[in-house]
Amino acid sequence: MALFGKDSTPPRAATPSRPDGSTPKGSHLGPGIVIDGTVSGREDLFVEATIRGKVNLENDLRVGPNARIEASVHARNVTIEGTVVGEISADARVELTPSAKVDGNIKAPKIVVAEGAMFKGAVDMGSSDANRKREASDPKEKNNVGQRDGKS
Repeated sequence: MALFGKDSTPPRAATPSRPDGSTPKGSHLGPGIVIDGTVSGREDLFVEATIRGKVNLENDLRVGPNARIEASVHARNVTIEGTVVGEISADARVELTPSAKVDGNIKAPKIVVAEGAMFKGAVDMGSSDANRKREASDPKEKNNVGQRDGKS
């Protein structure tokens, strides 16, 4: 390899890609990274690293196939291709792909578990915060369960 040559273009850094071939937007933590602590932020995050502690994102989290997360995880949407040990919660959706390995409880309005995914834990797809607040603030909703026309 020569220091000088005709090809002056620098080598391109490897970029993560999705199964559909598109490149994710947001931040990327590569496989050589180990984080002990809290990861938080407002943008999408693609993880191929090892994280121990806590992950709290306002946007989407994608756990790559070689990633290992030993943490409580919260994001808007969580897609898991690798390993997660810990509680997972999402504002919108959690998806376990065929290569996912999850040991922990999942709480989200929508949960998708693909054939081949490994999952050990409980699932909570309870009502949204808006529904809970409405039910708590409207005593008629609580007291009229099973009643018709206001008669007992």
